Amino acid sequence: MFKRERELMLFGLDTNQYSFRGLGLFLFVYIGASLFAALLTAPAYWGVQWLDAISPSETTKWLLGKRIDIYYDRLRWIPIIIGFPWMIKECGLFSMRNIGMPIDARTFKVFAKFFIAGLALSVAIFTAQYFFADVRIKADFSASVLPEILLGALVGGLVIGFLEELVFRCLIMRAAYTAIGAFLGIVATSLFFAYKHFKVPNSIWNSLPGGAHNSDWDIGFFVGYYDTVGISQNFSLMPFCSLFMFGMVLAMIYVRTKILWGPIAMHAGIVFAIQAYRKIFDILPCAQQEYVGNAGMTNGYLALALLTVIFLWLCAGDFKGKANGENSLRDG
Repeated sequence: MFKRERELMLFGLDTNQYSFRGLGLFLFVYIGASLFAALLTAPAYWGVQWLDAISPSETTKWLLGKRIDIYYDRLRWIPIIIGFPWMIKECGLFSMRNIGMPIDARTFKVFAKFFIAGLALSVAIFTAQYFFADVRIKADFSASVLPEILLGALVGGLVIGFLEELVFRCLIMRAAYTAIGAFLGIVATSLFFAYKHFKVPNSIWNSLPGGAHNSDWDIGFFVGYYDTVGISQNFSLMPFCSLFMFGMVLAMIYVRTKILWGPIAMHAGIVFAIQAYRKIFDILPCAQQEYVGNAGMTNGYLALALLTVIFLWLCAGDFKGKANGENSLRDG
């Protein structure tokens, strides 16, 4: 079940070969992107302050309202996105098919199937929250803004699903898969996926002058440090386990289908549902959230249980056999 397959190997290697080159490339880009963000976080914030001073607008006010660690996080994506074509080329994946993103009828069906699956999983969890926890429609919600909410959530889901799956599943997972084997590669990538979702702890801003809007020249390095070690201060077992299992599910979708559109769709469907849900409903703290979770997939026994069931189903399913059967029929 976790035997390595040629389709997911990097650099054109056979399944009996190993290489840490992909992990080295990732670390080079990741460390470089972190340094880039650390250096430019404060200047970026200063630039927004300058724009607001000479030409104030709703946009500049909105940007100045963002925490400084949001600037760091967004800046870190710039070199990753710019360097992505180079990484793809170096890994021997410079084609849509090699990445796992061919455009054909089958991939459209795979995308639709897993987007609906992600949406259905989210709806099931949020329905349980609505009936068993303290969830209410926002007082200022109006049906007239529903199309705008849904469109914004859809765009957000697609962007996040696309970017994170390109990085985590297409590059990091396949690099680890090539370096240390199928099972260990999938587990290691899923652990890293869960780890990266633990952001800078809110508590650190309490003793910092200016709090989350401090713009000292070295604030980017401060944020970078706590972005790295923050999990040691705000670790919570349930969110970590849920995120880890979510990563395992996304990895197994990719392994079983050999199509990156699958995990992109599943990820996008869930993020779409979460963003729309949070815009429409207020999810108030209550004791039942330990079981049904809050407005996300990161805590609650219900989400963890459902993700575990999906993972076990993906492990038991014969997706490759089905794909080969479809190809045989098409070739015949």
